[in-house]
Amino acid sequence: MKNFGQSFKMTQTGFLTSKSGKTFIRIYFTRPRNLRENDTAEGIIPGYKILKSDGFKEDEIAALEFYIKHNREEIVKRARELSNPLKWL
Repeated sequence: MKNFGQSFKMTQTGFLTSKSGKTFIRIYFTRPRNLRENDTAEGIIPGYKILKSDGFKEDEIAALEFYIKHNREEIVKRARELSNPLKWL
């Protein structure tokens, strides 16, 4: 994945269900913009798209989408763990 010149943090949800009954996972990326603000991006599986972003450039968004698509197995694995109440304790 392209080096953004600084570190960023990725967090994600477990499995969520839309009103229409479809299952999806949300993925969030943040990095410091300055002392008080962060650049943010929000992606989704399935679709492997960044739906919202603030502060990331177009080529960076493309790199984040590439990251989501090529790391989907690990992201889905973490979503399973996050969605399992027995793992919360």
